[in-house]
Amino acid sequence: MLEAPADAPAPYRATRLIRVGYVAVGLSLFAAYLISTFPYSTTLSKVLAPMGLEVSSTSQSASFPFGARLSGVRLISTRPASGALIVESPAVTIVPAFLSMLTTHPGVRVKAALYDGVVNVTLRPNRHGTAISYDLDSVELARQQLWTIPGASAAGALSGSGDLLLSPDDVAENGEGVLSAAGLTFTSALASSPIRLGEGHSKFKLDRGTLTIEQLTTSGGDVTLTAEGTIQLAPDPADSELAIQFTLSTTPTAASQLGLLLAILPHPPGPEPYHLTGTLNAPRIS
Repeated sequence: MLEAPADAPAPYRATRLIRVGYVAVGLSLFAAYLISTFPYSTTLSKVLAPMGLEVSSTSQSASFPFGARLSGVRLISTRPASGALIVESPAVTIVPAFLSMLTTHPGVRVKAALYDGVVNVTLRPNRHGTAISYDLDSVELARQQLWTIPGASAAGALSGSGDLLLSPDDVAENGEGVLSAAGLTFTSALASSPIRLGEGHSKFKLDRGTLTIEQLTTSGGDVTLTAEGTIQLAPDPADSELAIQFTLSTTPTAASQLGLLLAILPHPPGPEPYHLTGTLNAPRIS
């Protein structure tokens, strides 16, 4: 910081301090301009483009002390077979990752209000694709649009964290994570009332497009589920191939409410496992 000499006249020192003040204010305004006009939505779309995704927003404003706030944010699949809305958020705060404004491949950090919960995501492009770190907190399953089950629906508050690496060629190169759900319920036309699964916990890994469910358990509900296996991910999630083994156990009350659903299973619930194959869009149980 510039300082006037100790023996300088008072008017001279005052003039120097005023000039320093003008410089500081000018630099602050310039920095604020860069931050508020940085093309966050476009940058995020460039980061997500290798995954066949695009981001749009209705407005952008500065977010103190650093970054921007986007409103009306929509995440859309650009793949020819899809072209559908995946996620939308009323408010997203986004900042460029370290030195991103000085590179041709910037990364971003995102905090979004998502289906009554919050998600924090860091996305960084590299020579292999896009590295993603995420943290979910109390995202309502009933409101999500990422996946649907024909003739059925799920509800509950989803939380979890993990790291993924996605490439232009594969849905997912590698990664791992954990997810948990509170108040998990499942509704089907074949059940006379919602199926309470209670608390759910899972652990998974990704390797070259294969999602391995290392552990999936539920507790505290009318139905207890344990599962493990793999899902071969496809560009269209509905075409992902299933190879999952699972077991079910029910309370006596739940067994009577789920009579029609249990009747189509190859054997009654118990220690003998079921095998789930086919695709997400057309599953088969044996």
